[in-house]
Amino acid sequence: MSVENGASGVEVGQIAPDFVARDLNDKQVSLKALISGRKTLLLFYRGGWCPFCNSQLAAISSDNQQFKEAGATIVAVSGEDVEKGKEFLKRLNLPFILLSDTKFEGIDRYRVGDPNPHEKLKARGTTQLSKPAAFVIDETGVIRYKYVGRDATDRPKNEDLLKALRFR
Repeated sequence: MSVENGASGVEVGQIAPDFVARDLNDKQVSLKALISGRKTLLLFYRGGWCPFCNSQLAAISSDNQQFKEAGATIVAVSGEDVEKGKEFLKRLNLPFILLSDTKFEGIDRYRVGDPNPHEKLKARGTTQLSKPAAFVIDETGVIRYKYVGRDATDRPKNEDLLKALRFR
């Protein structure tokens, strides 16, 4: 299942592109090595400063047991640095993996970059960020679900993500 909302890029049925990012221990990790053989919910979020990202990730966290029962490993990726990721994790007490993609390697590979950040963000020095996006990847590395939001508020519902994770 794919919800495009005007975006192109990787498609359902394709092998999930690999990329290298930093975990919160500041170690380089590849997505492929991190999720190999696991059903995965891969989320791209704008940053810990984004109230819509905070709401979405807190809601996923509160439904963590349901995501576990669906067999999901959850990986959330932003373009923020490792220290910001640590602050975000601590503040929301998130029970999943956060990755720092400051080189935008993953964001670019999945084609979920937002090429036109809001003027307020540009004034703070943010020249690029990710659109909110979600991908369900099966145990063999194939993308089974894709959702790319049109803007910061456009995100999939948890029940849609859980339904996508329960594919057979």
